[in-house]
Amino acid sequence: MLAYVFAHQPAPETDRNGYEEVLRHFHAALAELHPHGFLRSLTYRIGTGYSDWYLVEDSSALDHLNVAAVSGGRASAHDAAARMAAEGVGKLLSLAAGELDAASAVEVRFSKPPGMGYGELYAALERWTREPRISLWRRMMVLGPPPEFCLVLPAAVELPAEMHPETVSRTRI
Repeated sequence: MLAYVFAHQPAPETDRNGYEEVLRHFHAALAELHPHGFLRSLTYRIGTGYSDWYLVEDSSALDHLNVAAVSGGRASAHDAAARMAAEGVGKLLSLAAGELDAASAVEVRFSKPPGMGYGELYAALERWTREPRISLWRRMMVLGPPPEFCLVLPAAVELPAEMHPETVSRTRI
């Protein structure tokens, strides 16, 4: 499973409730069409911004998602959201372990310490990733901003300082 994650901010003069309503409308229209390879989409409020998670089966589904998002019955909802946004950045993540729980309220974003192999990193995180409702995501092909990993959990955990963890709370809208 892959996740195209789009982080965005509403423009300063934008009404937050109106922005969220437009986002809900867009995601509902996308779910109704259900493009090839599309599993579902979720939007979270993180601080003053938002993060849309578009879950797809594989990379071939991204082409279908891209076309579906801006055409047909979704075009007006997409354009309305785009007009209300000030900035945005996307990244592509691959599910490395676990299973995404849409209700999870925390993301711990972190980097692999220099010199540590991926196998060693995954082993160090296993105590969390074998638990239900926890998922580990890895940035793909350096597409998107760092850090490279995102651990999604119901509650915050403390990772070693050499991973430079950043914990953010999120609320599903």
